[in-house]
Amino acid sequence: MHRGKGVANEIDFLELYRQLRVSPDCDLQAFKQAYRRRVSTLHPDRKLQGYSDSRSAQRLQQLNVQYDAAIEFQRLHGRLPGAPAPGRAAATPAGFNAPPRSPSSALPRARRRSNVKWLIPIALAAIVILFWGVSSVTPPSNVSADNAAGDSEANSVDAPAAPMLSLGMSPENVRAIEGNPVAIRDDLWEYGPSWIRFDHGSVVDWYSSPLHSLKTARMRPSSARN
Repeated sequence: MHRGKGVANEIDFLELYRQLRVSPDCDLQAFKQAYRRRVSTLHPDRKLQGYSDSRSAQRLQQLNVQYDAAIEFQRLHGRLPGAPAPGRAAATPAGFNAPPRSPSSALPRARRRSNVKWLIPIALAAIVILFWGVSSVTPPSNVSADNAAGDSEANSVDAPAAPMLSLGMSPENVRAIEGNPVAIRDDLWEYGPSWIRFDHGSVVDWYSSPLHSLKTARMRPSSARN
């Protein structure tokens, strides 16, 4: 059925979309399917025992007029009434309220922002605690050096001096310091290339070779060198 542009302007397409539960920018096939479903609920043949509801018949007649006008508009313009023209943004007809969007899609973003606000101070607090713990456990380098120097000095003071070979020592003292000699020739005790000489049971001379040094700070006693 062909209808003029003036007739299309008089049609309440908002009411049509509400009845079909679709939006103006829906697909044409979806629009037709929604129309058929609505017709099936209003058609008199669907009434029990052939009972015809005059109100439903009036609604069905009005729905058919609206539908024919919408299809004619679509044939002329390539879109349903109220749908955006090609290349333009969708324009919702005045008075048509689209179904409200669920706020659930906005919740994750808001929660992420809230979580980020809480994570920043927590991270800063963790860094401060970690730095404080490391600084409290690890002493400064200069303190460690001072302690090490103090320990070495204490060890050097507290450690007893090792006994050294000296003139006048008895053979028992020499054995305690140098150990048993390699060979004994009369009053001469030989320790490899080094040797110690006794006179009447006392040390009177020695020679400390670099190849087998005796426990003494001198290669020869001062009295022997003189």
